[in-house]
Amino acid sequence: MTTLPPEPEPTPVPPPSSYQRVKAAYDRISEVDRPDVWITLRALEDVLVDAKAVDERVRAGADLPLAGTLVAVSDVIDVAGLPTAGEDVCCVGAPAVSRLAAAGAVVVGKTNRDRYGGDLKDTHSPYGAVSAALNTAKVSGSASSGAAVAVALGLVDLAVGTDTGGAGRVPASLNGIVGMKPTLGLVPKTGVAPCGGVALFARSLTLGQRALGLMTGPDGIDPLARDWPPDVRLSAGDRPRVAIPGSDTLTALSLPSRSAFLGAVSALRASGAVVETVEVSALLSMGDLLRDDGFTADRQRVAEAAMLALRLLSDYDALVLPTVTDHPELAEALSDPDGVAKRLETFTAFVNLLDLAAVTVPASPSDLGPYGVSVVVRPFDDQVAIDLAAVLTDEQADSPYPAPGADLVVFGAHLRGQPLNEHLVTAGARFTGLVQTGEGYRMLLLPTEPPQPGVVPVSATGEHTMLSGERWRLSPAALGAFAATLPAPFVLGRIRLDDGETPLAVLCDQAATAAAPELTRYQCWRAYLRFVSTAGPRDLGRPA
Repeated sequence: MTTLPPEPEPTPVPPPSSYQRVKAAYDRISEVDRPDVWITLRALEDVLVDAKAVDERVRAGADLPLAGTLVAVSDVIDVAGLPTAGEDVCCVGAPAVSRLAAAGAVVVGKTNRDRYGGDLKDTHSPYGAVSAALNTAKVSGSASSGAAVAVALGLVDLAVGTDTGGAGRVPASLNGIVGMKPTLGLVPKTGVAPCGGVALFARSLTLGQRALGLMTGPDGIDPLARDWPPDVRLSAGDRPRVAIPGSDTLTALSLPSRSAFLGAVSALRASGAVVETVEVSALLSMGDLLRDDGFTADRQRVAEAAMLALRLLSDYDALVLPTVTDHPELAEALSDPDGVAKRLETFTAFVNLLDLAAVTVPASPSDLGPYGVSVVVRPFDDQVAIDLAAVLTDEQADSPYPAPGADLVVFGAHLRGQPLNEHLVTAGARFTGLVQTGEGYRMLLLPTEPPQPGVVPVSATGEHTMLSGERWRLSPAALGAFAATLPAPFVLGRIRLDDGETPLAVLCDQAATAAAPELTRYQCWRAYLRFVSTAGPRDLGRPA
């Protein structure tokens, strides 16, 4: 019998180069023929020069996390070498854009929008109205409409816009893409026309999170720029508490919009979220202040509403809202611009005014057309919003936004589902995966309440093995607070993992384990608990 040689492994296909992606994008731009999207579309030859430079840097070994990513920029944001809002050509780009370019992204051009950023229908642009991506008879949704439509049509991967009353969320909803409005000040507004804050549109939540992380951080110029607080939360845990508006509020929605919103709420419940109904009319009414007076609105009323919002969100991890009530026809917006604008921003206008953050993601069956749901959170809880939004997009979030943090390995009652895990969840810690130690560790049963194992390193002699645990990430201040409340005999110390890493871990004082029953043979706390549940308490610490 002849034995056939094994089939060769398929050769992996490398991702398209930046050069190839630019050429494909310009073919797509020609194909869709939507000149209403662009104010300044760069010449193909110029963009290819930038793309080839990115490819050369990648070949030279540069770490460019956005290599091959194409970007459009709203016309009121500075891009080096391009005019801004019909004015002079800029020599220096806004940090929100230049940071993306430094990471390997290539700017294709600048997009159409209302010049002064106060019109949510974008029917007052001197360059004409921008229609929705999938239905040219309908509005595209906001002052950053061209940026959103460029992403929705597949012309670019990302687009940078602005958001005052909802311009980073309304068009995302109406065009079926991701819209991210980070906490005010995290992305500097240097080189950006007066507005509430910078917004980002993306074809996926994962890509948007990666890009937003690169855009974030003070630039030393914007006086309103903010950095992350040392106790920032990186997660809401497996059972987040979510508030939604009551049925009276939802009567403002069209039937398809209400169906899509309630479907998203059901998905959150199915994921483990605890969903409760709250009264939000006082928050939504703040939109009238923004429409009437912008950011010069009566400070007393705004301060009172901000306190109300923080008080409401102190009991919940997020407020989940419809993004828009319906999808108006362009003809209606032209005949009643103020009425349509007010309707579109019903659920969005209060967010910036009250210093909140929000993420909008698609949440609609295809037969209903594009529709988005917004996750609104307290300032700096951006990652909580991203995590909840990821449930609706069925994506796995990247490393936390923000990325800075400290890793902590736990082995016993702090594990997920165990009695002390709530201490990590309350601290905003983020579960990042299972880990295994290298050889040379023991696990012993301590006489604590609740029962916990003590993990200690040992010399080459004596019983020892590789132990399984969980890795969590905390902000620096949260880690410090956790360590301060850790009772004796537990201590924080470095542990060596099987991959050579040496993160901090919850270990035990060697002296406390002198007479403790040996659990090392079980290799992990959960395996020991399973044995106990089967064998009974009299067998504690005995061999399996």
